[in-house]
Amino acid sequence: MSVEIIVRETKTGLEIVSGRRRLDALLALRDEVVVMSPGIGEVVIARLPDGRLQASANPEHIKLFRQPEAASGSKSFA
Repeated sequence: MSVEIIVRETKTGLEIVSGRRRLDALLALRDEVVVMSPGIGEVVIARLPDGRLQASANPEHIKLFRQPEAASGSKSFA
């Protein structure tokens, strides 16, 4: 699944301009998700225990949290 979130830079960090509901839906399933943001590229966003969000564009973080596509031949135990 590919999701696009549009953000803008502020004095205190990044602000979500568009895609907040999509992001919330993904974060309901996982604590960390990788999303695409125009102008920034791929970003991993994590929900912290206190409810705040933290984002990182570090390629090592993105690689760590990127999930394989569901249709990439994963086996089911059903």
